[in-house]
Amino acid sequence: MLGRRKPEPVVEAVPWERVALFSVTDLVRPSTLRRKKLTGQPAVRVATMVGGVRHFAPSVLVSATREEIPSYALYDATRPETPVCSLSPEKGGARYRVVDASGTELGLIHRTPAAKRTIQHGWWLQQPGHADVVARYHWAKGGVKDVAERGVDTVVRGAGKLVEGVVDSVLSFGAADTGAGGSYVPRPITWIAEGDEEPVALTAGHVDGIRTYAPRASWLDRRLAFALGVLREA
Repeated sequence: MLGRRKPEPVVEAVPWERVALFSVTDLVRPSTLRRKKLTGQPAVRVATMVGGVRHFAPSVLVSATREEIPSYALYDATRPETPVCSLSPEKGGARYRVVDASGTELGLIHRTPAAKRTIQHGWWLQQPGHADVVARYHWAKGGVKDVAERGVDTVVRGAGKLVEGVVDSVLSFGAADTGAGGSYVPRPITWIAEGDEEPVALTAGHVDGIRTYAPRASWLDRRLAFALGVLREA
């Protein structure tokens, strides 16, 4: 029939073990000239082309409780009844314990204390057997250990005093660069495990306006990367 829209294409789920780049979003398809954007369940999603149009295929489905401090359950999108891991809040939400389907602890995701948020991004993680995985803003001098030992006043570089408690989303990529045309070019975020043989654990940046995460170290458990992304995007 004339005027009838074509049905939406099937976007196949991606096995989470194969994920190299991911976003945590409910976006299934951005808006196009002919169609409005399409959304679905919040999930760890992977950009893919379907019918010549970019879509975001689900890999891990995200479910949250309705409590003031929510818990999260992550499920394999290829087998929606199969749990991947769960996130349980501790210390009033100051940290989350991440366990696998059998209850074995994978690691901890910590919320950065307010006193350090002018030099360090809002969430960091611990994986057993490795150094703390921390992302600092580009103006912070020295290593993670130096930051902890010397405090904010001696590690913040640049003009003026940073106000404690600045909204994390404003600082999410540090100071903005300005391209040749005056456009905003945000800095990527890098989580580093100092002293590890593979210190760069995880990076994040925007790809076509969508925040995208890239696990880098071979030792980093993807499920912890997913958990950190879920908490940052919650």
